[in-house]
Amino acid sequence: MRRSSAALLLAALLTASTPPPSPSPSAAGLLHSAMIAAAHVSYVGEVQVLRIGMERSDASIYRVEHKAPGETRRWYVAPQGLYGDEVITRGGTEYSIDVKREEVVVSKDEDADQQIATHGNYRALLANYDALSAPDETFDGRRTHVVVLNNKFTGETTLRLHIDAVTHLVLERQEYAGDGSLIAEMRIEQLRYTNSIPKAVFDVPAGLRRVNDPARARESSDVQQVIASAGFAALVPKYLPEGFGPVAGDVVSIKSVPTLHVLYSDGIRTISLFQNEKDAAINLSRFKAKETLVGNHPARYVEEGPTTLLAWSDGARHFALVSELRLSELRKIGASLAP
Repeated sequence: MRRSSAALLLAALLTASTPPPSPSPSAAGLLHSAMIAAAHVSYVGEVQVLRIGMERSDASIYRVEHKAPGETRRWYVAPQGLYGDEVITRGGTEYSIDVKREEVVVSKDEDADQQIATHGNYRALLANYDALSAPDETFDGRRTHVVVLNNKFTGETTLRLHIDAVTHLVLERQEYAGDGSLIAEMRIEQLRYTNSIPKAVFDVPAGLRRVNDPARARESSDVQQVIASAGFAALVPKYLPEGFGPVAGDVVSIKSVPTLHVLYSDGIRTISLFQNEKDAAINLSRFKAKETLVGNHPARYVEEGPTTLLAWSDGARHFALVSELRLSELRKIGASLAP
């Protein structure tokens, strides 16, 4: 379920007076512990999520009740358009409840509250980022270990985490753009650890119209096999930013047309590439799309918070790239998609 709200603009740099982070053999271990903490720790609290873009930003607030290892309920407080909506996750199934439409959308998903990077993995993360320990800090009254992740290719700080010193739950996650500005933040407040969460909390309310998400193939880490089975001559990019590689692929249905989706990641940042060979171009009519070029092909793009969607056609195939990378990088990736 996608979340958006009125613009809320912030800019942040690591405080100059803070002592510089220093290498620590424990930083990588803390990172791994944080990635699996939600499988072992039950808690309730309030989560604030902020995503900051060049022209607009999105903010959302939800109450969370999480019972380890895999039951989570999120109840939205803000923005106003989402007030009262819920997302209930039980194992690998997600139930997105729209109270105004009185319906629940059922889909296969995974609990993302405490993932350090969506679809990221520990090995790729350490291959592309240096994990450094900064001095411990206090966050919402709790002592936290601070881990900073610097990109090995650029030296830039990409992620800063406040990790509960006792439970290793991530209490604050800040992601930075290449210029040092804050582009995303997640923080948990009013946190209380408890195992006494009634099972009924995770029940889906009765009487709602049930809608199943469009059927899609199971994601596979064998990306080459997924590409080979796409049913058309799919293209792969000849250029990707340093550290990025394919991590998963599947086939989705867009306007009833099979569409190949490949996810690329460097362990934190992701790029989604969609392509098909039929007339199933993405409809951008409800957005303020802008014109650009991908190679010699006319293209359109939309910026929603820090996320950019770039869509174009080479005459034989339709393409779309979705990522938090700069538009210039997406155009370069797109231009490399050639037979």
